[in-house]
Amino acid sequence: MSKAITTGVLGSVVGIVSSIAGILWIIRYYAFAGMHDVATGIQNLPITHPDLLQVSIFLGFFQNLHVSNALEGFIGVTFILGLLIAVTLILVGVGIYGLGKIEEKAIGTVALVFGIIGGVLALILLVAGAAAGANTPTIISIMILLNAPVLITTYPIPFIVLASGVPNVSLAYLWLGLIVVGVVMILFGAAFINVREGLTSPSLSVAAGVLSIIAGIFLFTGVLAPWIGFIILFVAFIMEIIIFAQSRELA
Repeated sequence: MSKAITTGVLGSVVGIVSSIAGILWIIRYYAFAGMHDVATGIQNLPITHPDLLQVSIFLGFFQNLHVSNALEGFIGVTFILGLLIAVTLILVGVGIYGLGKIEEKAIGTVALVFGIIGGVLALILLVAGAAAGANTPTIISIMILLNAPVLITTYPIPFIVLASGVPNVSLAYLWLGLIVVGVVMILFGAAFINVREGLTSPSLSVAAGVLSIIAGIFLFTGVLAPWIGFIILFVAFIMEIIIFAQSRELA
């Protein structure tokens, strides 16, 4: 039991790193989304300005390359974040399992199971969201498909790059990944509140639990405002380190 609680300390430390990585991740997403929107706008220029077709093709070509490079970087950052989150949820789940054993409460076992399943599922969904997004079609990509023989002769290299549209992520999978993390954090928060009576600092356990629940709710917003959730989690994980460290003496 003491080893399980010590594992919770390690998990909370990784959680602090995950919170910081989460904030940086959402900043990286906003940057990518901005590049994507610019590329889409450039390639849709001929809709309102047919005379800018050539300009749209050449500018869109270079912007698409830029977006592709940005997406590759975002996939890498997402994998790192997903891995950190998975490790955090599993290790903190083990720690809460140890806390539950102090008072023989089943919430510890529930937290451990949800931590393992949620951690693995969140990693899969987040990486899938970054890597498996469908390209955004544009008027240029549609024109290329409709006039392939002519345009491939006139613009051979841009044809290849622009034909499939603008690279994008899958917001649905990213949102589902964050929801999974949010659900687990809400459960963890409830667990800290539930086991408070057997701990050295019941009020600190309640505070950490409430912050985890609030952070989990903010993660439900998907890519709109998860950075608030990550900031709150940063504070909650610091509290959890103290809770787990104090509880090792009770084990």
